[in-house]
Amino acid sequence: MRFHSVLPFLPLPLPLPLPLPLLLLLPLLLFLLLFLTPFALVGQTRSLAQGPALNNLQHAPGVKTTPLGTLGHVRKLGEGSKKMLLIPGLGFGDDIWIEFMQRHVKDYTMYAITLPGFGDTAPLPMPAEGSRYAETPWTQSTISAIEKLMDQEHIERVTIVAHWALATQIALRLALDYPNVVEAVVLIGGVLKAYYDSTPAMMTWTAEQRSQFVEGMSARWFKTVTRRTWDDNNFMAYDYAINPRRGLFLWREAQAPSLTVWIRYLLEFYSFDLTPDLKKLRVPTLVAQPGFDDSSFYVEKGRNYMRNLCLDSWRGAESDRLEFVTIPRSRLFIMYDQPDELDRVVGNFLQRAGRSEKTN
Repeated sequence: MRFHSVLPFLPLPLPLPLPLPLLLLLPLLLFLLLFLTPFALVGQTRSLAQGPALNNLQHAPGVKTTPLGTLGHVRKLGEGSKKMLLIPGLGFGDDIWIEFMQRHVKDYTMYAITLPGFGDTAPLPMPAEGSRYAETPWTQSTISAIEKLMDQEHIERVTIVAHWALATQIALRLALDYPNVVEAVVLIGGVLKAYYDSTPAMMTWTAEQRSQFVEGMSARWFKTVTRRTWDDNNFMAYDYAINPRRGLFLWREAQAPSLTVWIRYLLEFYSFDLTPDLKKLRVPTLVAQPGFDDSSFYVEKGRNYMRNLCLDSWRGAESDRLEFVTIPRSRLFIMYDQPDELDRVVGNFLQRAGRSEKTN
């Protein structure tokens, strides 16, 4: 493994498996620990409100859905002979790739997708009652839709560029399943798994422990969380970009989808840990990590979640196909904070990956 240097809802530190009654107390204990603390702005506190009559785990009546195995939207651009698939992560649509695509219009034919329910698109239908989040049906549906897209567009070889959480899991799953089709993978602000340093054991949770945690949190917290409480405690504008206006616009986009859509995808992401599968990875994969190092980056005490997700979650990842690079003076959207440096790093990586493929 090679390392390069280039100048919200957090669980408690409790062991699992947990007895069911204790598991069901997690939401209350979680927020007592993390949110009932002094704040920088006196008199301004986060909302903790729940709506007992809410059911965020099902679509509201009258919501129009799109069939399983379809994408929310596909944006095609470019005239290059090489193909590139771009996948946005939690909360975002294909529009986050527009500037990147415009810079590479002569190099690639690019397909930027939107997961159904994000980017002002119709969501997928809810799974049948009794199904578990660990089955990841919406994620699997997106993977199937990507397979169909590649067949329809006659894509025989492709580079995948993915951003943020869940897009990481989709890209890695495609690379693991189709090593003869996927030429290379670039993960920008990639997240290997849900991990927070308040619960060190999360790093080594089994699949069943993750599933237990997710099922308990879905029923006892996410089902009845109000919109205000969600907005107050989810990712913040300053997590996304150094430019405050850009960060605000990204925050607005991320908060636009319904809570039902957000929660479904989030809990499927929480169910993933592809760490054991990385030993089978045959595709060159670059993890471009944000520096989170600019002097104005704000980390609230006890809530270093962005570094936990984008940096710490990769601890223990073992593969000779993984390559890591840190882009200084950047936050989650590296492609906005440091576009030139990101393009340089990605270009050099893809050149190396291409030469390595020719020699094998």
